[in-house]
Amino acid sequence: MDELGVAVLGFGVGRSHMNAYRQIPGVRLVVLCDVNEERLAQARQEFDGIETTSDMEAAVSRDDVHVVSVCTPDHLHYEHCLATLAHGKHILCEKPMTVSEPHAWDLVQRVKEADVRFAVGNVNRFVPQFAAIHQFVEEGRLGELFFVESDYIHDMRNVYERTPWRKDPVNPQNAWYGGGVHPMDLVRWVAGDVAEITLYANKCASAPEFPLPDTYISILKFANGCLGKVWETSAIRRVPGHVVNFNAYGAEGTMLTNTLEMEAKVWLNWGVEGLADAQTLPFRRTIGHPVLDELTHFVDCIRSGATPLVDALEGAKTVATLAAGLRSLESGKPETVNAGP
Repeated sequence: MDELGVAVLGFGVGRSHMNAYRQIPGVRLVVLCDVNEERLAQARQEFDGIETTSDMEAAVSRDDVHVVSVCTPDHLHYEHCLATLAHGKHILCEKPMTVSEPHAWDLVQRVKEADVRFAVGNVNRFVPQFAAIHQFVEEGRLGELFFVESDYIHDMRNVYERTPWRKDPVNPQNAWYGGGVHPMDLVRWVAGDVAEITLYANKCASAPEFPLPDTYISILKFANGCLGKVWETSAIRRVPGHVVNFNAYGAEGTMLTNTLEMEAKVWLNWGVEGLADAQTLPFRRTIGHPVLDELTHFVDCIRSGATPLVDALEGAKTVATLAAGLRSLESGKPETVNAGP
């Protein structure tokens, strides 16, 4: 396949996908689908030659479309992925893959049956300093992990104004799914499957009309015995208003990172004179989410037949962990994470 034609569903997050796709050789933006005509008009101004439609079926069924980015509101991901799979297209589904655990496991099976490449937009795996933690763990340089933690901290007030669907009284975005998916995916990436989770939540400072909690914190027990913590808050009041923290602690070393400082601090030589202090590893700065790196990887997987870094199974396992957290919130006790449907 010489040229890959792309359809994008949703011009909110979809704009960043469109900007990335047009930088990837051999990829052509074909059509954007959105239900808001003003957004479609804006897209036609920004992206010369792009076709637009409000008919999702018309967009994903085109013969000149081979790849679809599903960038619609969270609760629509499953429906839109099903429609796209029915036409045999490759899919990059924005995170969270779904907001329903049964739907997530169902997509895993349907992707297998369709024999297409399917990736989930857990874009933080492409942040260089986070990828370095994964590399250090894989190489055994931190020793056996005993604790991992990650935080997604985001003042969402401006985001709620730009994307009012998140405050929709019928289908509001659950911040545990929409934001908590980032740190949960990161800790799973390095420590493996979560066996048990306890979740607590409260609501303090988010938009008054937002009906759900705005702060969640979970305690995790991994299948391998490692422990962990994931914190998500959309109630933070600080500048900068957005940061992801990711730290790993092993028997042989510690590694601390975040998205504000493009570096990692590593302690590997405890007790060695002159080397016991932290080593600082610098990384290239990523502007916002590294969507270009993510989509370049996805396109490479389509062309080579390789499995994407965050495939349907990885996406479903993270959704299953988040869903178990919500069961814990309701029951008031630890809950087991389902390993499959």
